[in-house]
Amino acid sequence: MRLNGIFKDNIVFQRDEQIRVFGVADNNAVSVLARILDGDEILSEGIADGDNLKEDGSFVIELDALPAGGPYTLWVDSQVDEITIHNVYIGEVWLAGGQSNMEYPLGRSADAATVVPSCPKTRIHFYNVPVFDKVDEELLAAEDETHWDVIDSSTCYGMTGVGYYFMLEVQRFLEEHADGCEDLHFGVIGCYLGGTSISCWQSVDALKKTPEGQRYLDIFKAECDKWNSKEEYLAAEAAYLDEGEEFGNKVNAVLRKDPYITYFDVEKITGPGAWPPPVGPLSVRRPGALFEAMVMRIVPFAMRGVIFYQGEEDTIAHSTEYAAVFESLIGEWRELFRNENMPFLFCKLPPFPPAGDPGEITWAALRVQQQIVADTVPDTYMADIMDCGEIGNVHPSDKKTPGLRLAALAIKHVYGLDY
Repeated sequence: MRLNGIFKDNIVFQRDEQIRVFGVADNNAVSVLARILDGDEILSEGIADGDNLKEDGSFVIELDALPAGGPYTLWVDSQVDEITIHNVYIGEVWLAGGQSNMEYPLGRSADAATVVPSCPKTRIHFYNVPVFDKVDEELLAAEDETHWDVIDSSTCYGMTGVGYYFMLEVQRFLEEHADGCEDLHFGVIGCYLGGTSISCWQSVDALKKTPEGQRYLDIFKAECDKWNSKEEYLAAEAAYLDEGEEFGNKVNAVLRKDPYITYFDVEKITGPGAWPPPVGPLSVRRPGALFEAMVMRIVPFAMRGVIFYQGEEDTIAHSTEYAAVFESLIGEWRELFRNENMPFLFCKLPPFPPAGDPGEITWAALRVQQQIVADTVPDTYMADIMDCGEIGNVHPSDKKTPGLRLAALAIKHVYGLDY
């Protein structure tokens, strides 16, 4: 039996929501039982059999919701083998998604040299979904190595900076202003990759449902058709990866001298990295690929909501059609995570192109599209961070301001408290 990678020690389940445990059982299993245990006491249990245990062995076990608490134990038994997960908490869970500005680690953000060593022992647990574009043995091996980190000064460096400041502020506010939150634990699930279009994070079927989404697919196909052969594309991709490896070695040399240096300051030393990658049928960032190999690996895990920082990549060719495609992503995620009102909190793109640059217009146009989503899609809220961008720097180092503004939206609109 194999549980999906997210089921590891220190996991946090969403309080007051159905708990869902999922994976693949041995072919000989006729049922799979899951229990949340407090010592020997069964707090909640569920079973997968019949229609809930498919012919390929995949299953989703539904357990009754629990109030905040822990540490507990998750025990899963297929009658062929069993798995025990320790230090399980019931608390608040958020998914942090998007591209590089959500991926940007705390340890290389502004003031990291003081923030990281002074990070307190928190009740924040962080899980990072492995970056893959297809489900294969390599992905499964990578999932085996994943874990939930309980965040403190020794574990916070690689956490999403925006997600860190967001969750730390939500934790602080709830424990000070909401009843019963003094010992509440919080989970952040990182699901992101730099340089990704909105089309990477939803299914191809969802893209086909709108003219705007279909245009993403048409443009991708046109780019793929430019290659004379598959071999020509693979050679270009190999050259790009070699260049990227060389750049990565330069970055690592700089980081050995200063582990807290920002992305922008690194490039002042190394020069720009390899970008953009060649576009082809095997591109990691092809439409739907990261959805299938990353998002679907954590579906249908219950969570409170999503924080999202993405859109930079879509300013290039899709700045006037982003709203429809973002809306289709929100709808698909809400359906798959079984929460039709799941809140989406997202960042308005900050300034980047200098005055007079053609990109200034396309970035502004995409912001208009983001505003359309905030105005028309229920339970979506946009954090305005126009004052913390950096002209000419697509990776502004201030991740505290976006995190705090997303937290303010969550506190007011999701938790219903005065901030």
